Amino acid sequence: MNNVIPEVSAQGAVWWGTYPEAGLGTPTGVGEGLWRQTADDARLALELPAPSFLVSHPERPLLYAVSETDSSEVHAIDVSDPEHPRVAATVRTEGASGCHLLLSADSRVLYVSHYMSGDLAVVLLGEDGLPTLDEPAQMFGHEGSGPREDRQEASHAHFAGFGPGGHHVLVADLGTDELRRYAIKDGGLLEDHGIAATLPPGSGPRHFVVRGEWIYVVCELDHRLRALRWDAASGTAEVVFDIASTTAPQRTGDDVNDSHVVLADDDTLLVGVRGPDVISVIDLSPEGEPRYRGCFDAGHWPRHFAVVGDRLHVGAERGHEVRTFALADALALEPEPEVGHIAELPYVTAPLPSPACVVADPN
Repeated sequence: MNNVIPEVSAQGAVWWGTYPEAGLGTPTGVGEGLWRQTADDARLALELPAPSFLVSHPERPLLYAVSETDSSEVHAIDVSDPEHPRVAATVRTEGASGCHLLLSADSRVLYVSHYMSGDLAVVLLGEDGLPTLDEPAQMFGHEGSGPREDRQEASHAHFAGFGPGGHHVLVADLGTDELRRYAIKDGGLLEDHGIAATLPPGSGPRHFVVRGEWIYVVCELDHRLRALRWDAASGTAEVVFDIASTTAPQRTGDDVNDSHVVLADDDTLLVGVRGPDVISVIDLSPEGEPRYRGCFDAGHWPRHFAVVGDRLHVGAERGHEVRTFALADALALEPEPEVGHIAELPYVTAPLPSPACVVADPN
């Protein structure tokens, strides 16, 4: 089902970071990079080694990309001429397999999560949006492991986000089943840090979103969504609700792997689940309780997705395509008529090798 909703407009252009076409874990620097998708096409605009995560500057025509390589780098990319983007600056992050970027509210700090080394790097930015140093200003490592010997042999920092209230950076550590906590001060992070939450052994927290006092954590390894209530006085959170991320059956791959969560509106979460290859629609009650509504087909291995305007852009990593849905269709999904049902929604598709991340064009 495709080409049945209006295509993205020029004003709705998006950028995709890609892995090598052979997939994550294969040699990098073989033609992958940044792709720009418009209403007319999707094309490679700049070659970069495995730019697995992107974030855009809110006021300047800049994108930041992290290369998920053994020795990771962050690139500041000038996209003022979107037809000819250029790397304006590069900083070596001193960590391995950088997989996520978080930009501070004042756009003066980038926080870089590293999957393999488990580190969180702090990269300072100037008023022009470019790095002020040629190395991270701070680097925070972590020790620990979990019961899954194949995935939790060490710390794996997969994602960083701001805690409720915006006073802390929280790191989802898939390897140790923890949300690590770092207090924000003077553009950096305090050395005095701790653990905001400990999740069930073997859960593998990967990503989260915040809604008021609630933190909704997608756990990759046991494919469950957990709602944690934040306590501002202690800077900690406790699991209150715990539900399966989907009822859909396994369709591809060897295991279920939850991938991403987005707060699509005030009362609805969208959760990506690889293996079943769906995006789940989760309703949130006024009291914070998540309730599974249903899911829809999202392509082979939906790694990352984002809401841009009235569209939902999904990267099907192993399907080598990107799908664009009308957000209204996803939000209007009917409750599943039977357990495990996978709905089909209209979408526009474009071929793109190993999409890893999508972000709106900052222009």
